[in-house]
Amino acid sequence: MNPKNHKKFRKDIATELNIHENVVEDFIAFYYGKVRKALSSLDHPNVFVEGLGTFKIRKARLDKSIKAYKSKLGEFENNTYKGYDRTISMKAKILKMEELKDKIQSNIIAKQEFKKKRNGAE
Repeated sequence: MNPKNHKKFRKDIATELNIHENVVEDFIAFYYGKVRKALSSLDHPNVFVEGLGTFKIRKARLDKSIKAYKSKLGEFENNTYKGYDRTISMKAKILKMEELKDKIQSNIIAKQEFKKKRNGAE
């Protein structure tokens, strides 16, 4: 599958919808900005993008990232403002990743319970 670049077809969309080309460009930039934010915010374990499918956070990769961030946490100097700021932001990111890990785990448990209930009913 070769994805199309929006620069190639935004003019056609603009003429088809009878709107200015910049409006189409702004809309596309806004949409994909929201998609990027949803993917990088670590708020949801699954992000569905129309036409592309569902992107899922991998639990093993998340565990590896948490471990790497925790090991880097000890490297910062807490006696400077820059080091303290890095420490605070790193702790916030670790906390967010651990919350996401808990969401993933609760989704796994819910799926297992659903399967048990479904198979028990048969």
